[in-house]
Amino acid sequence: MKTIIMMLLFMVVSCGKESSPEGRSKIRDKNLQEQLDSLKLQNEQIIEDIRLIKKELNIENE
Repeated sequence: MKTIIMMLLFMVVSCGKESSPEGRSKIRDKNLQEQLDSLKLQNEQIIEDIRLIKKELNIENE
């Protein structure tokens, strides 16, 4: 009886997202999407900073 309970316990514990290839790929995809979103925000900020620098340089040159 104890062995059956232990086997069921191990089965439940091993059924997490990380245990299946599909679950691992979903976790990987989610992490990649978060990194991509972060890079997009950084890129937008860099573009805005460059625009402001160009604007400032044009004012100083005139």
